[in-house]
Amino acid sequence: MSEGTDRRALLRIGGAALGAAAAAASWGPSPAAAAAVDPQDVVTPQQFGAVADGQHDDTDAIQQAINAQQTRLNRIVVFPPGTYRITRTIVIPDLPGEPFNRIQLRGYSTMTNRASIIQVTHDGVGIDVRCSLAAIYGLAFVAPAKTAGNVALRFAGEANTDDTDAAILECTFVSFKLAVEHVGRGLYFSHNLVALCTTGVSLAWPTGGVEGGPDHVPPYGLRKWLIANNHFHSPFQAIVTQGAGDSDFRGAIIQGNLLDIGRRLLIGSLTNSTISGNVVEKADNGPIIEITSGGHNLTIGDNVLGGFEPPQNNGLCAIQFSSGVTAHNVTISGNSFNWLNHSPIRFENDASKITIANNSFDNWNLDAKTDAAAIRVAGKAHAFSIIGNVISADPADRPPILTTGGLHDSHVIGNTSEHVPLVAGTVGADSFVQAGPGRFNRIEVAQPLGAAATVVSTWTGPIKVGEDRYGSFVVEGNNANPGVKGGLRVVPVNASGSAATELLCSTTSTNELVSMISNATGLVPPVDNVRDLGSADRRMRAVYTHQVVLAEHAPDTLPNAADHAGGLIMIHDPKTGKRGLALSDGGSWRNVVLGTEV
Repeated sequence: MSEGTDRRALLRIGGAALGAAAAAASWGPSPAAAAAVDPQDVVTPQQFGAVADGQHDDTDAIQQAINAQQTRLNRIVVFPPGTYRITRTIVIPDLPGEPFNRIQLRGYSTMTNRASIIQVTHDGVGIDVRCSLAAIYGLAFVAPAKTAGNVALRFAGEANTDDTDAAILECTFVSFKLAVEHVGRGLYFSHNLVALCTTGVSLAWPTGGVEGGPDHVPPYGLRKWLIANNHFHSPFQAIVTQGAGDSDFRGAIIQGNLLDIGRRLLIGSLTNSTISGNVVEKADNGPIIEITSGGHNLTIGDNVLGGFEPPQNNGLCAIQFSSGVTAHNVTISGNSFNWLNHSPIRFENDASKITIANNSFDNWNLDAKTDAAAIRVAGKAHAFSIIGNVISADPADRPPILTTGGLHDSHVIGNTSEHVPLVAGTVGADSFVQAGPGRFNRIEVAQPLGAAATVVSTWTGPIKVGEDRYGSFVVEGNNANPGVKGGLRVVPVNASGSAATELLCSTTSTNELVSMISNATGLVPPVDNVRDLGSADRRMRAVYTHQVVLAEHAPDTLPNAADHAGGLIMIHDPKTGKRGLALSDGGSWRNVVLGTEV
């Protein structure tokens, strides 16, 4: 929608633009019906000379209607359908000694053809609300053009500076630099349309300080934000947080909002909050959700975050925790990421206790940046749980998980990716990375030493001979009988990480003792061996074998006899052209006379 769009036409179709969700909330009592309860406490600007034709200046009439409510009980100002042109800021003051003003401005909704429109023609604030618990219902705020300083609504308390608790429902804001500025805590912003504005909602904290106890000052004081089910059309940013308490914004629910050509959903501080069920299309000009401070105890789930398909696409990344933020205890789950030029999820610092689960990553890193990843941590990633994500290929053909400070005390399980390995960067020995989904048929280990896997069997039923229940791992029963004690494992045999295979066996009559270990040092019996496998000094007394095949050596390639005392090898004698045996006596190799042919 261009800046030249007819504002009246937009407002006539405002209900359709907001969609079914917004329309459903407009089916409550009409302002006229609500006013009928106490008609003596309801006024209209028309009672003070307003014309509402879009030409006449109705500023004084609206201000007088608001002033007349200072002594009323319900304090309701109703705006009948029409266009109310204002040329300077209208002020709703706090009443001396009564900070909880509870005034209401009610229009006939922007969901109908006969809307109540406030046309702000000056470069400044349209309505400056300086009292607590004010509510704005069903008004359309429209500016002829976006200017450097035009703001539709400003909420900043005078007597009760920290506790504003404003409610803005079913309103429309068109062509403002800033639709709503809210200073203090407590905002209910729902079922509104914000179109062609630079910023939708700005949340800030009083710079002059506040009164009250610990519940009224940061960090706990800056709380209570419900921003839900709104339609943001072409704002550069829907929600920003800023001000003296920038690191303490908390207690927010940002839910069910639609950003149509929306660019950015949230920029600023946030903690102890949830961002869920939002849809952002054609994101650009920066991360869709950028946490600049705070970053603790957050849930970001079930959102659709991305850009448009090329060539219109210019989306950077979806969720970013900026360089000054050490994210902690964050859950990012069930989101769909699509058409992004860089990393869908970015941590620009260390992060800990992060769960990233059941997300879909598609068409990301379209610029093929070498420092991008589906999940990128420019620092130490500690206690990460990355589970059940579906990750499409990176155009740069790099692993989808990148950490510059290493992955520690973490696990990466059950993810589907077109790239193996999954992780670029150091994987600590205390972490587990499963390369492919489904069965654990491939495991990425962190180091060549100390990284063997052990499968613990909890099977308590009978053991079926020859059945592979446990795979090629060490299997340890959790009880004496039944249970399996045997299997195959790979163990290091020296400091360089060279490995040998250990075969753990037991007799067919009992599984209580391991009867043999075959490893790099030979075939070793158990310490209490009384069977025919051998003894500690001789290694082996008897060997029963079906067939022994010896390697063939030429006389000039014989190994050092001193190193193989008692060794028996097969040689090929070039003089006779026949094969025979040679035995080392510890000093030299000697021929063994062979008998007649069998």
